[in-house]
Amino acid sequence: MFLSPPFADSQPPDVTHNTTSTPSMSVGLRPSAVLNQRPAAADRVNRYGGTGDTGDGGSTGGTGRWKVSAKIQQLLNTLKRPKRRPLPEFYEDDDIELEIAANPKDPNAPKPEGSCMSPAVGEQLIIPSGLPRSLEAAITRYGNATFKASVATVLDPNGKLSVTLTYGKLLSRSHKIAYALLTKSFSKNGDTSLKSGDRVALVYPNNDPINFLCAFYGCLQAGIVPVPIEVPITRRDAGSLQIGFLLGSCAVQVALTSEACLKGLPKTTSGEVIQFKGWPKLTWFVTEHLAKTPKDWLPTPRLTDETPAYIEYSTDRDGSVMGVTITRAAMVQHCRMLTMACNYTEGENMVCVLDFKREVGLWHSVLTSVLNGMHVIYIPYALMKVNPASWMQMITKHRACVAVVKSRDLHWGLLATKDHKDVNLGSLRMLLVADGANPWSLSSCDQFLSVFQSKGLRADAICPCASSSEVMTVSVRRPGRGGVNATGRGVLSMQGLSYGVVRVDQENSLTSLTLQDCGQVMPGCVIVVVKMEGPAYLCKTDEVGEICVNSGATGTQYWGLQGLSNTTFHVQPLGTDGKPISDAEYTRSGLLGFLGTD
Repeated sequence: MFLSPPFADSQPPDVTHNTTSTPSMSVGLRPSAVLNQRPAAADRVNRYGGTGDTGDGGSTGGTGRWKVSAKIQQLLNTLKRPKRRPLPEFYEDDDIELEIAANPKDPNAPKPEGSCMSPAVGEQLIIPSGLPRSLEAAITRYGNATFKASVATVLDPNGKLSVTLTYGKLLSRSHKIAYALLTKSFSKNGDTSLKSGDRVALVYPNNDPINFLCAFYGCLQAGIVPVPIEVPITRRDAGSLQIGFLLGSCAVQVALTSEACLKGLPKTTSGEVIQFKGWPKLTWFVTEHLAKTPKDWLPTPRLTDETPAYIEYSTDRDGSVMGVTITRAAMVQHCRMLTMACNYTEGENMVCVLDFKREVGLWHSVLTSVLNGMHVIYIPYALMKVNPASWMQMITKHRACVAVVKSRDLHWGLLATKDHKDVNLGSLRMLLVADGANPWSLSSCDQFLSVFQSKGLRADAICPCASSSEVMTVSVRRPGRGGVNATGRGVLSMQGLSYGVVRVDQENSLTSLTLQDCGQVMPGCVIVVVKMEGPAYLCKTDEVGEICVNSGATGTQYWGLQGLSNTTFHVQPLGTDGKPISDAEYTRSGLLGFLGTD
């Protein structure tokens, strides 16, 4: 590329681009192309190169071309760079404009035609007579009255019953842990001690529910807030980094674990647990083999209902981890709601395949089961990989009434055909499918029923549910509910769903999607569906939106994230007139759906 028009002979070139006589100059030009058009005597570059006169008005070096000094070349390269954006432009959010431009509105898109929805109200919560008033009271009652009754059993990798925890042992071990947490100094210089309200991490592998149970209830007895997390594997584990942020925001200084888990953690050369990337400095405490509590020691007096009971981690779509705070009142209320909806009773056997540290696995197999004095048989995930029919074999052997699974477990159970001959599911009154809100769970449920109906499985025993960490259980299909309304499913148009509109389609159509219901609204709950974008306006009856829940059994905040908490846990749905439908505050579930007819 060459300059146009060329420089005048009388003016030396200005490589700093500051002269007024060369407005069309481009810093993108090659220096040799510029310099070959002017006399040597008038060029500043001449003094830097070993050049000589040629007699024809040009000067050359040893190679026959002008050489540019390194400093001037660096200046030219600097001028080529784009100018830095003005500071205010960095704060201009143009994502919305770009999204609108990329997704133009389709004028032919289907639009919701129904009326504005009304809040769906669950049945009145009726607390069964004789149910303990709290989880601590439940442990005390069953630990004394039925101390030999089993609370938890875990299978070993060979599928054999390895360890069983009784209610008496749970009571004594939880007291030992509570006493140690409140009286022990957790650092060499004595500056780390715990008091009621402090947070501690619970780090137990998925094959150790018994130590987890004792530690969790030990924290409740001491008034300390447990934060169950996954076992870290490596120093730079990406998921562990997000967990570290959660632990730091919760001011966690102590991690409770088992002896076996502590041995498996990566160590430094001095034998101490390594400092995981992004984690606060922790003191690791083994909750086994503790000394007896003094005879005159009593657990912390009953705390207020609004005191945090535990913090459950929730993962956002972008991978960030937040801690959902569950109060003592919400924890007990949720257990009561599950007791009524699932018709739990004392002495029942439950088989659990889920992660017992969070969500459905925690709520059913650790909390509600203890409130009702039940016995839970835990199936480790590693055993499921080796023997996917192990959970059905345990139902058969122990005549379990309840099983808590995911649709993947139903699918794996179908593949273990060689183990089907000895299976009998006649005792099962409730097969709780934790991920029933996912569209792909329907085929697993249908196929499982078709294969195992001959093995005693009843159609009304399959109970999908919907839940999230923020609102806990949204809905669950009631066990033993017969008649035409026992189950619900709809064949919907995928085109309509892509626009957030509910439209019925023909069955087996290539453009249709068959969905199953997730049961009825929980007792004592009120549910609304609000628009996915913008203000929280109520959806129409044929419109898909985000499900919001009002009840005494939801989370209260993301720990340490007040702004995000306000937009999630303190939502007031708006009617068509733009005014709140009531003074009640709802919590966003993060689940999309719509309400069908019951």
